[in-house]
Amino acid sequence: MIAKEYIPEYCVWELTLRCNMRCLHCGSTAGRAREGELALHEWMPVADELVGLGCRCVTLIGGEVFLAKDWEKLARHLSDAGVEVNIITNGAALREPQIEQIQAANLANVCVSIDGMREHHDHVRNVNGSFERAVGALDRLSASGISTGVVTTLLAENINDLEALYSLLIDHGVSVWQLQIATPMGNMAEAKGMLLDPSAIPRVTRFIREHRDPARLWILAGDDIGYYDENEAYLRNLPGRLCAFGGCSAGLTAVGIDSVGNVKGCESLYDPRFIEGNVRTESFTAIWTKKGNFAYNRNFDPQMLAGRCKGCDKGSLCRGGCRGSCYFNSDGMYENPYCCYPGRPIAPEKRHLALAPEAAIGLTPA
Repeated sequence: MIAKEYIPEYCVWELTLRCNMRCLHCGSTAGRAREGELALHEWMPVADELVGLGCRCVTLIGGEVFLAKDWEKLARHLSDAGVEVNIITNGAALREPQIEQIQAANLANVCVSIDGMREHHDHVRNVNGSFERAVGALDRLSASGISTGVVTTLLAENINDLEALYSLLIDHGVSVWQLQIATPMGNMAEAKGMLLDPSAIPRVTRFIREHRDPARLWILAGDDIGYYDENEAYLRNLPGRLCAFGGCSAGLTAVGIDSVGNVKGCESLYDPRFIEGNVRTESFTAIWTKKGNFAYNRNFDPQMLAGRCKGCDKGSLCRGGCRGSCYFNSDGMYENPYCCYPGRPIAPEKRHLALAPEAAIGLTPA
């Protein structure tokens, strides 16, 4: 029954934690590979299970995905099975061999992470010259006929770069641009002063609505941006359609797999408490369908909402928004300080952004 009710349509799969950068905002604290990372012969059965369960899209990430041996063989295996496969890269290692791997893997899209214009990107990425390499990667991909996208993580220091970035991405032939918010996990847990202030979110939603033009550049908000202000219908829509945020999809239609085989509802939930199982000790299908797993979303009830989300008339729809944003930014799993809904209940007192205590996270079944 659960297998029919919940389908892992979207998977973010971390193939390695090895990385050639040391980004200040890295949620996974990437750098060195984890001990005992999965190999190709272990990836393949998991890929087949994903296909069998109805997965439609897989995003391969790192670390830096190009540093994972045989990544292109996994990608081609999935794309041959009808799955849309894309990768996210910092672009620093992209050369002709990687272009050939991308083409052999039949990727739908390659997304390059660009976090502001030159000064801010190089600071956030902690590597001088990384901006030029990222933009150069876009040009190499475009020259090879490969569809490109960009992912930008918003921080206090790069929020003013949005207009310049918009023009830059159009000039370099980018087709899709996703904006998301840095979360105080991993490296950012020690650098909370870099976080975007929640009061800036309406500015972001307005920017997306005013610049949305699929014919030039399709702009999407990540699930941690919003919710339900006057721009909501334009934040996550496909071209030609309107939509509204329907709540965190972790463990419902989305799943994350890390480089040693741990399964979580989302790869943005970087905390061991969210691990539901490991593919080395049980099948992915068993983990996905196990009763009690992903309880924070599968057993959600609006009564779980807390703080300013409690009693909100949109609470049953948005369900508190992005679960990772709630968990790492507030006192529990079900209050989202980055919500910009004008009708949200007024806070009785100003709360500060703090790491959620273990006792408040509500990971057990209701």
